[in-house]
Amino acid sequence: MAKKDGKKFEDDFTKSVPDDWTCLRLKDAGGWSNAENTRFTVKNVCDFILFTGSKLFLIELKSHLGVSISAANFRQLDGLPKYKGKQNCFQYFVLNFRKFNETYIMELQDIQDCLRQRKSVPVSICREKGVKLPQTLKRTRYRYDLTVFNN
Repeated sequence: MAKKDGKKFEDDFTKSVPDDWTCLRLKDAGGWSNAENTRFTVKNVCDFILFTGSKLFLIELKSHLGVSISAANFRQLDGLPKYKGKQNCFQYFVLNFRKFNETYIMELQDIQDCLRQRKSVPVSICREKGVKLPQTLKRTRYRYDLTVFNN
């Protein structure tokens, strides 16, 4: 079975992390059910924790085929704000728009501001407010220049 595009994006992101950085991928929890068919899943604050040696990044990845990502996809907006203002700790969304082969780094605050005014985050806002993540297509998969986080 082929990997879904979002999982491919996560794999490509992981493989792009420089060797001297620490990268922790927080696993998505599955679920379990018992006789009453209840379900339990852990909600992670983000997908990745990156440590560059001087900065800590809490990063949530989103990959989407269309021109905007619905507010419903930003459930991490409940947990990430708890870390705002912590010394050398930064919260970002990395938004991949597959239709355009473009990927953007967006600050938590910019996502929050956008979703106060609209029901989705369009690629146009990312182009205006975000940092375009340099990417190189290696045959069928991407490599990202994540050193832009350290700028």
